[in-house]
Amino acid sequence: MITWLKGLVELPFWLRGLVFAAVTMILLYAGLRPQPIPELFVEEDKLHHWIGFLVFACSCRLAFPNVKFTWTALGCLLAGVLIELAQGMMPLRTASPYDMLANSIGVLMGLLISRYWVR
Repeated sequence: MITWLKGLVELPFWLRGLVFAAVTMILLYAGLRPQPIPELFVEEDKLHHWIGFLVFACSCRLAFPNVKFTWTALGCLLAGVLIELAQGMMPLRTASPYDMLANSIGVLMGLLISRYWVR
């Protein structure tokens, strides 16, 4: 399939860690900002959740390839749930089970994609 993906694990740790840190910061900013990101179409936020957590899970697996798959999955899923619960505590935001579902689907798909290059 795509052979350049397998080479990503061989990048220096600092570079893989930097990518993970940047993705995490963007995800936290988007998830915990006081007002939601404006939507162009109805339920667009589900797409944001799905893509964001797919990239988050891939970058986590890329940065820490030696951590057991189960722990990476649990950590990413927990992050998705906690960010969503934190949104529920903010005045202009709400926690949504459908957003949690989109987060979880994104994490699972990201981990499945990353299994290709981290074995």
